Amino acid sequence: MEKEDDVEKPLLPGSLPRWWRVLPTLTLLMMITTIDSLILNDFIEYRYTSLYKVNSSSSENTRELCLNASRMARNASLISTTTSIYPISTTMSWNTIIQASTARLNVYISLAATIPAILTSILLGANCDRIGRKPLLILPYLGKIIRYIILTAVAYYDLSNLWIILSVMCDGFFGTAALNILSSFAYVTDCTTEKTRTVGIIIADVCIGCSRFIPLLTIGIYLQQPKFIQTMLFTLFLSVFGLVFCIILQPESNLNVQHLNIFQQLKRVKFSLLPNVFRVFFVKRSEHKQRSLLFLVIIHLSIIVMIMGNMAVFYLYLYGAPFCLDSFGVSLNSVAQTVTVILLTILFTLTIAKRSDHLILPALGCLAYMIQLFLFGIAQSVWILYLAVSIGAFQNVLVPVVRSRITKLVEPDEYAVVFILASVFESGGFYAVSAFANEIYRVSLTFYPGLVYFVFASVGILAILLILILYILEYRPTLKRKFTSLNE
Repeated sequence: MEKEDDVEKPLLPGSLPRWWRVLPTLTLLMMITTIDSLILNDFIEYRYTSLYKVNSSSSENTRELCLNASRMARNASLISTTTSIYPISTTMSWNTIIQASTARLNVYISLAATIPAILTSILLGANCDRIGRKPLLILPYLGKIIRYIILTAVAYYDLSNLWIILSVMCDGFFGTAALNILSSFAYVTDCTTEKTRTVGIIIADVCIGCSRFIPLLTIGIYLQQPKFIQTMLFTLFLSVFGLVFCIILQPESNLNVQHLNIFQQLKRVKFSLLPNVFRVFFVKRSEHKQRSLLFLVIIHLSIIVMIMGNMAVFYLYLYGAPFCLDSFGVSLNSVAQTVTVILLTILFTLTIAKRSDHLILPALGCLAYMIQLFLFGIAQSVWILYLAVSIGAFQNVLVPVVRSRITKLVEPDEYAVVFILASVFESGGFYAVSAFANEIYRVSLTFYPGLVYFVFASVGILAILLILILYILEYRPTLKRKFTSLNE
């Protein structure tokens, strides 16, 4: 035995686990995260519906309220309401008032959770290659447990909205799902070769999308009646189960710390590693790898912003006029996209993914998602929503190629550090983007609710332009080499 940091280290090296061993942990946490969105949006709308003394005993009553608001908007006959609960004179319908109030609270929640989530993502992400992957897989489950203990108390005792904000802040303090995603992709990278990595990363990325399937159907149906306490307790149980599963059954993929327990791994955290978050992008690399890395990271972040913008208002937008869907109706829309993703993934992994990671693939995926957002913005019928998500499904399959290309440009001890900016965007950045998206939706609610989708679709233009520039830069040296060889 050797001693390292006062801990005995085995003389014989450990062995790498199979890369797919991380998928159960990742999938379960993403299922819980999907339930987060369903519960929180429905719960906040239900509280405001009750506050304004509107009948909210079932989703059918809420839907009828929404449809009435839609009919009034089409007939241009607005009502004026002045109550002690809503102390200003307004010509908005009750449904619009509830939607605006929900969006406003979402802004406060998002802003409050931004800083804790960013700080945790940066600190633990910068140390991920040093402390290992397992702590980052476990900690988000602790955040979920605390979140649902607080939310259950809020629902049972009818506590103020301040406690809802506090529950999301605690979730952010433990890194949210973004920390788990960062560690999961580093885990897959640890356990694969360059030849098998693209398929592994695509499957992991698709698992994130497909993990929404079961909770969307089951919880979506269950929440047609306001049974929030039961749903929160069930999600709390899933979080506890996930924590126990991670601690006992999840192997560590970093061979340098396989012999340590989670507390010993967390003790290895160093603040001095924080500069590595930015240093990794400015290290001199051969064959223009540094330039390609910077381009790919900016492309990746741009696509993440588009996805987060959609996620931030997805439920709220479909709950409102003219669609007036309930949680089950929204779930069916998401399930349609999930089924399409599964079919495309099977075709893609068996054909193109094994042979190519060409830049045209993420460009097409980005374009498909832009079309989805554009169709959402102009949609007036539910069938357009289904068409949009079916087209947007190509993003889930094609864009992960960017992650795969990034890992091939860095050293093995940089696998996690290189994705920290993505993790910051997916955790704290999500809350910031969510606040921005909800504010756009609230402001545009009375004249064009779909405006928010046009705003975030425009971000994809930047991503596609950068992909085009990177393609030209990578293609030009190839032409020069061919021309030189011909002259020789």
